[in-house]
Amino acid sequence: MVAVHDAPESRSALSGGHHLVGRTAELDVAGELVDDLRRGRSGLLTISGGPGTGRSALLEAMLAEARAAGLNTAAAQSSPLETDVPYSTVAQLIALLCPPDQLTRISSAWAEGAANNAPIPYLRKHFLGLARDRPLLFAVDDHQWIDPWSLAWCHAMARHLDQAPILMVRTVRDTAPEMPGGARWDDTVPLIPSRVRLSALSTSDVAELLSRRGPVDEEFSTAATAATAGNPAVLRTVLAEFEQAGLGFEARHVPRLRVHAADAVAGLVARTLRGLPADHVALLRAITFCGGEFDFELACALAGLHGHAAQEARTALWHLGLLREEGTDGPRVSTPAVAAGVFGEMDPAEREELHARAAEIGHRAAIEPAALAELLLSAPQMRKRWVVETLVEASEQHRRAGRYERATELLRRASREPVPTACRQRLLAQLAAIEVAHAPVASDGRLRQVLTDAAGTGDARLLVRAADLLVSRGDAETARRELAAVCARTRHPALDALSWLADEECGPEPELLATPLPPLPDEPADAAQAGVLAWRYARLGRRPDLVRTLARAALSSRGADSPLGPRIAACRALACRDDREEAAAGLTAVIFDAGRRGARAAAAHALVQRAMLGVEDGRCPAAAADLDAAERELPLHCRHPAMLPQHLATKITALLRRDQIAEAERVAGTELPLGAERGMAFAYLLHARGELKLATGDPATALGYFQECGRILRAKEWLNPAVLSWRMPAAIAQGRLGEARAATRLVGEELELAERWGMPGLLEPVHRTALSALAVAGSGPSGPGAAGVPAMGAALPAALSVPERRAASLAARGLSNKDIAEELGVTVRTVELRLTKSYRKLGIDGRSQLPADLGE
Repeated sequence: MVAVHDAPESRSALSGGHHLVGRTAELDVAGELVDDLRRGRSGLLTISGGPGTGRSALLEAMLAEARAAGLNTAAAQSSPLETDVPYSTVAQLIALLCPPDQLTRISSAWAEGAANNAPIPYLRKHFLGLARDRPLLFAVDDHQWIDPWSLAWCHAMARHLDQAPILMVRTVRDTAPEMPGGARWDDTVPLIPSRVRLSALSTSDVAELLSRRGPVDEEFSTAATAATAGNPAVLRTVLAEFEQAGLGFEARHVPRLRVHAADAVAGLVARTLRGLPADHVALLRAITFCGGEFDFELACALAGLHGHAAQEARTALWHLGLLREEGTDGPRVSTPAVAAGVFGEMDPAEREELHARAAEIGHRAAIEPAALAELLLSAPQMRKRWVVETLVEASEQHRRAGRYERATELLRRASREPVPTACRQRLLAQLAAIEVAHAPVASDGRLRQVLTDAAGTGDARLLVRAADLLVSRGDAETARRELAAVCARTRHPALDALSWLADEECGPEPELLATPLPPLPDEPADAAQAGVLAWRYARLGRRPDLVRTLARAALSSRGADSPLGPRIAACRALACRDDREEAAAGLTAVIFDAGRRGARAAAAHALVQRAMLGVEDGRCPAAAADLDAAERELPLHCRHPAMLPQHLATKITALLRRDQIAEAERVAGTELPLGAERGMAFAYLLHARGELKLATGDPATALGYFQECGRILRAKEWLNPAVLSWRMPAAIAQGRLGEARAATRLVGEELELAERWGMPGLLEPVHRTALSALAVAGSGPSGPGAAGVPAMGAALPAALSVPERRAASLAARGLSNKDIAEELGVTVRTVELRLTKSYRKLGIDGRSQLPADLGE
């Protein structure tokens, strides 16, 4: 309906000056018919087109031209609400053409004979008489809704057009090649009917229309054509919005154009639906709700249509542009805006009822669970077992594909069904595992609810899963408190292990518990307990051989019920034993199993631990990749505050190893959320910040970080320097500050603890760095003096094993590797390996630096 009237710069297709952009040929046809009527020749014209293409605008242009020429005119508007009212359309014409006294007499006549069309001859005679006095143009807009009595009159008038100059014009919606409302004139019509069809506007037509309103960018006009599909009514609505907002037709406003166009299309669809037969509307709704997942037969079943009526409705909807051509899938609506218009015309109760019926039909037809679940999302409670099963299966499909929010939405819908308590608790646990990445607080709340509700049921499997998820998220204090209560009611080895693991990760000053945690056993009762005990012995620096045995026992259990947290703890224990490859393999298995279970927090935690191993082994690119993967698995803002510091610490350390100081400082400056300092992970961040300050030449601040790190570790009895070596870097800082005695004491403590752990060589890189730095510091006037350095260095030969010490001693005496091999009865390769390890442990570069007195 977008028309530019009386535009002075445009050429006129009708003599009255009316011009519709993009309708030149149609206006020419209309103008010729009006000219013929002026000359006394009758005519028939059908104007067809889809909704909003401007049928009424072209009709109005013809009427205006005829009136300007002094012709008699009248137009009626048919309505689907009046199709059962006899002569409702003719009455509108009579009211415009006849005086009131004649209207009363005519109305009485057709009221008496409406049943057998008796008034038609009288009405025909009356209209012919009017035309003989003055040529007559009468029109019926939306002719498809004309009442049967008026339709019969129209056909009667058409058969007598040779008796008086009459131009009959009608507009019809382009819903089918031939309309049920009489699109075809019968063979008795004494002249050849004319017909014009209004199609969409072209890009050049849209550009011309826009240019009449102001300057327009080519990109904007192209986008306007695409967004409106060249529909004049939609374009008019969009232009009104732009004019009201004072916006120009510029490329930068294209996004807003698309939004307005989508709203306008939805509104046009809604108006179109209000003028369609009920079966057409039912089919369109069914196809919209099925979204292409139903074939045409299923869509018809949902709409309640069959046979010819269904095919007729589909053809009509296709001609209206509401359906797109079918491909390999089922029928679909043409655009999302059409779907929005269909939904907008239904109240919520109607939508829910249709979704429920669609889901029932889809279930019986065995359509894919993902498609069926989409229908169930908007359906009301259906109280059927297959509903929950379908939603859970579809949720798992979405989760595996990385569509976590959709998976969450489906599980939330499943939880609204009335299901047994045990089933509901399993749903909540599954939902919490997925929600952790975008609604972590809700996730924690669901897990606490599961632990509270399931503790009395004795469902240990569910309790272990919920507890493992809660511990993995990092809220150690909450997990510790909740698990203390759970373990008091339900005893299970894995639950006990998870409660101890939560206690391990709490800061040095956890809250007092109303219910104490279960005591630690001397021997683990299952694999989960083995993993936690391995970690406890490792951080205490005790029983290294038992640590390895326990850790391997923990990692050997990979069943579906095996909690992931204790396995991660076992991997950390193995790393302390210098079994790095085994620890990395264990973490890789945890990451895989966590992904399979949907335990995203556990996967992120394991990725960070593997990144830490990578940094310690000098594989910084791999470590960076693991950290990135951890962020994708669980974004930083979804980590519990107590878990975040370890991720940041690992990233800072990795950046330092690659000399990316500026980026490390940026990460170190990350604002921490409240509560970040309450877990043991905070010690790692303090350590990393200390390393950064050492690298940037601020030993005083670095020392403060290391000392606070040490305070936290000592308070929790994390004594093993293989867990986190803070004394050596603190000694470096003290050496740079000239505090020789304090530095020497820290180095001695570190070496003593390493020796007690039975693996002094494990910390050799840190020791070597510390000794080198102290040696440099000792050479200055304010340093500790050279006397302190040999004392510290003398402790290192003790770190050599007996075979390493013998090989190093022979090398110090000048023997070649071949001679040493012959002397010891081993291969040359074995000698090379022993010497390499000795150099590393002694912090030297080669045999020329070997001490003369190593002892054998």
